[in-house]
Amino acid sequence: MTSWLEDQLKDALTADAERIRPETLRPAARALPARRLALAVPLAAALVVVVIGAVAAMVAGTRGAPTAPATHALTGPRFLLMASADGVTVHDARTGKVTSRLGLPPTPEGSFREPGGYLLAGAGDGETFYIAQSVQSRETQVSSTRFHRARVDGQGRPAELVHDVIPKVLGTTASSLAVTGDGTRLSYSLDGKVCGKGETLRFCPGAQLTVVDLPTGTTRTWTTNVAGQIESLSWAADRRTLGLVVGSEARVLDTAASGTTLAASRVVAPGQEVTASTINPDGRSMLIGHSRLSDGRRPHRYTVDEYSVTDGRKIRTLLSRDHEGESIALWNLIRYDGTGRHLLLAGNFHPLSRVDEGHVTSLVHPGSPDPELLGSRPVIEAAW
Repeated sequence: MTSWLEDQLKDALTADAERIRPETLRPAARALPARRLALAVPLAAALVVVVIGAVAAMVAGTRGAPTAPATHALTGPRFLLMASADGVTVHDARTGKVTSRLGLPPTPEGSFREPGGYLLAGAGDGETFYIAQSVQSRETQVSSTRFHRARVDGQGRPAELVHDVIPKVLGTTASSLAVTGDGTRLSYSLDGKVCGKGETLRFCPGAQLTVVDLPTGTTRTWTTNVAGQIESLSWAADRRTLGLVVGSEARVLDTAASGTTLAASRVVAPGQEVTASTINPDGRSMLIGHSRLSDGRRPHRYTVDEYSVTDGRKIRTLLSRDHEGESIALWNLIRYDGTGRHLLLAGNFHPLSRVDEGHVTSLVHPGSPDPELLGSRPVIEAAW
């Protein structure tokens, strides 16, 4: 449909043209050459069409304009990694399109932990990434995890792929992975496990967190009696403050302080049912993903809220979504880039998206719903 403004412009131009008569034209000071005059007439007409089209497009663009910024206007990291059962791929961080695939070592016979047995971490620059590749032996039920480093070039192609940057880790499955912005400290967590029955019930071991100083190879480990997982590892720019989620609580750990258990960590926003979190590189605030169930009425809500790390005060709600149905919607990925101005997030009912100054841009939609998970979609693993 033609816009009102376009119609008005056309009417005005038509009216002006009708008022032009030979007698109203003043003699030209100098006659134009015939060739230039022949070019000038269609050129002027073309300019009129361009002006009308540009104005009409501008007006039309204000109706139903997308909430996300134009692709070319996005800044921040150029590329991101994504993992699936098919392997690890490099994507354009502005469009979500695949630019290349990483040639990781072939998988020994075993069964992968979803999604595909891969964990990803990035330095936040869209160029340097770490990959944890886990597989479980069918015979021994013991998991082994290998760690690799990848760098991509300006076209999103692998420029470097280094295998086994730290020794292979045996035990339970790796749960989360993070690397500092300067690439010198790598943190990973291992799932806990429950053994025995009745009075012999015990943790063997509980979930544990390890930090590796990559230049020297030295490690330090913190333990916990939680049999579940330590998730959402994220580093502040000071290279000592580590954010994490354990037991549905968002916490921060000073990795330079004394202690060997996660009892030394501090809870941010106590009493919150947390599904994912990330610490701002400045170390002063943390984004926390919540699922807020309704009291029997629909819809449920799932939000991303910002909290002060110092006193647990809620600063604002960054994002809020409604969800209809019986299943619970939750965030499973929240990650800042190195500057803290750009954000990656994804949920079981939310596509992998980036957030830039409040604008949300969808990048990659998850696969088909899993009937066994009440219609939830596969977890997306990504990093930049």
